[in-house]
Parts: sequence; C-alpha cells; structure tokens
Amino acid sequence: MDLNGLIWTKNVKPIDGERWAYENIPTIYPDLNIFALHWRNLDHRDEINASKPQEGELIILRQHGKVTHIVQMLNKKVYIDQKAGNEFNIYRIVKVVWMADNWDIPPDAKEVFGCDINFPANGKAIQLDHLNEFHNRWNKQELTFQQHVQKVLNIH
Repeated sequence: MDLNGLIWTKNVKPIDGERWAYENIPTIYPDLNIFALHWRNLDHRDEINASKPQEGELIILRQHGKVTHIVQMLNKKVYIDQKAGNEFNIYRIVKVVWMADNWDIPPDAKEVFGCDINFPANGKAIQLDHLNEFHNRWNKQELTFQQHVQKVLNIH
C-alpha cells in the first residue's frame, strides 16, 4: 500500500459515551469503508483547519494515546451539518485504509510515530512536519516514516 500521502495526524474522541471514536464506523457506503470524519466547530478557524488536508492525503487518527485508524481524504469539500446537535458538525468524507484489528490494545502512538510527541489535544489536523519531535526524528533517516508505519502496523 502506498503511504506517501501520510502527512497528517488528528486527535479524535468519542461522543455519546462510546469507548472509541469510529470503532463501529457509521459508514456512508459500508462496503467501501467510507465515513464522515468530524471536526469541532467553535469558530471559523476550525473550518479552515478541516479544509487543509487535500484530496488523497492520509491522516493518522489518534485517541487515548493510541493509533486507531489511517484514513484517506476523498475530496476537498468541507461539509457543515446545521442539524447536528453538538459542536462537532464540520466533517470531511474519508475512506479507511487501515484500522486497528484489536480494539482492546490498539497500537501505541509512540511506537507508530517512532518517538514521543506532545500532541495538542485540540482535535485539529496537524501536518506531521510541523511537529518538532517528529521533524527531529524523521528528517535524516534512511527509513522513511511511511515505511516505518507500514512495518509497525503490518500494512501491505
């Protein structure tokens, strides 16, 4: 699998008392593993952030210090659900390219990223290259970050 577009990460959290966000994906097209990835909508900056990942780029989803998904952005459009009853009414359409197969022990973020990173807990999409710890770890390595992720997550 080509992970060259893996340049983003995003913290997600469950709503409505679920243990993990997107564990049981509320799919739009179940056979294709396509679903709506939500962002918090507190001000216009949240919508701007949701628009930053480009079509085809990949995002590692993190929660509770674990990596639970890698998703691919399917288009450039940011959707706003005016009927949503909570602040997470901005979303993008994504496709799952990898998902944890054991929800009791999903991979640790430190292992997947190859270093300890202090991620902001704001739920915004973050370009990996903008994280100092990530940049210091992966800037001069022979093995690319994408190759490392493929190996750690056993992605073929």
